[in-house]
Amino acid sequence: MPLYREDNFLVVHPGSEHTLFSFGLQDSLSPPEYKIPSVVYQNPVSKEYSAKKPEDSIEELSEIHPIKGSKIVDFEAFKYLLKTVLHSIIASNPIITINQIPLLLVIPSVSWSRLQLESITKYVIESLEFSAFNVLDLSIAANFGIGNGTNSLVVNLGKDATQVSAIVNCQNIKFASKFLDVGSELINQELAKLLPNFTATQIEALKTSNIFEVVVNDDESFYSRSDLKQPVDDNFDVAKIVVEGENGVGKTEEESETTLPNQQLEKNTFTDPETSEKVVVGKERFQGTEKLVGILSKTIYNVLEQIPDLERKQECYNNLIFVGSTFKIPGFKDALLTKLHEDVLIRTPSQQAANEASGINSAIAAYQQAEEVAEPTEGEFVIAQVPTALRTAKYPEYFPEWKKPKELGGSWENVFFLGGQIYAKQIFGGNSNINGEFFVDSTVYSESGPQAIWNAAI
Repeated sequence: MPLYREDNFLVVHPGSEHTLFSFGLQDSLSPPEYKIPSVVYQNPVSKEYSAKKPEDSIEELSEIHPIKGSKIVDFEAFKYLLKTVLHSIIASNPIITINQIPLLLVIPSVSWSRLQLESITKYVIESLEFSAFNVLDLSIAANFGIGNGTNSLVVNLGKDATQVSAIVNCQNIKFASKFLDVGSELINQELAKLLPNFTATQIEALKTSNIFEVVVNDDESFYSRSDLKQPVDDNFDVAKIVVEGENGVGKTEEESETTLPNQQLEKNTFTDPETSEKVVVGKERFQGTEKLVGILSKTIYNVLEQIPDLERKQECYNNLIFVGSTFKIPGFKDALLTKLHEDVLIRTPSQQAANEASGINSAIAAYQQAEEVAEPTEGEFVIAQVPTALRTAKYPEYFPEWKKPKELGGSWENVFFLGGQIYAKQIFGGNSNINGEFFVDSTVYSESGPQAIWNAAI
């Protein structure tokens, strides 16, 4: 029999804004079961933590965010956050004991230090008394979730930070990965310049409303939009104009029978969450993303330039994975793909001439254009330049729960969590844990201590 039942697997992703977790794996793997704010409260006098702010508290409690910009900034508060997750599971399942629960943390390993991971291992095994523990890099988890091959490029875009990682042979190439102290908040900053009379709350409400979208003019692009994108499934047409709200309210162009599509309106409105009043905004609702798109395009190129194997580098360009809720903004992914092919795509003069003859005139910097490749002589070896193509990874056809709601593109922005579930089945569902190869258990920990995590983590 397996050491642990899948009903007891605990998969957790602690993020800067929210912590996602699920207890137990269903037959059809599903999106995260729970989503809680990554916030704890501390009494400034007693220094004790609490998960909620008591309404009858006499003393003012301090609100603490253990993770900021994808980095652990308060380790004691972070430990309490983990304890809160565990206590909620035990409270909901009183017949379950800790030694029956294996824990997997899905984390952005580029921004978490080795010392922090060893300290987490020590706390999980010694204080929380888990008998099985492991961590999985978020980018590798995203690659597992997509399941499209062993090589990919993963962009994890958060609010205040971004991690761009090259995955080669299912390993995060750490020396090539980039961590940026830039995230979707940059969009807010650009919108604030365009709309100086708007409050920060109104700016955020606009960005997450169903009228904010990115209009991509790709008439001069080398690829058409259909070449650059992959549909979520046969019933979801990504070429449609889709507008979505934070609460899942959206509509397609075909469903707008009595009103014009958002892109054809000079002005539109969204709701101010503080006053519940309608706010009118003009075409600024189509702007604010250009700077962030440019940074992401440049970073993707810089990351993959560190990969010497041209074949695997091209495979990474052919398997681009974007995670984070910002990529659900309609047109944002299109804009990044279009910018990427303008910035980095390699074409020969013969291809350029053919494109211009067809009326296509892409803007690619001269130093990035390839020279005409002559026919090699006998015994001569010619290395092609990369990339000659780029495209997003195709989402898997199975996992129906991840496709809901179809009209909004499903839950694929959290595909790393799906990868974590798949990985948990592999490591915790086996019959043995030889030499701590799959996870840290109490026996392995007693022999090697917190450093045992490095024999199991990938």
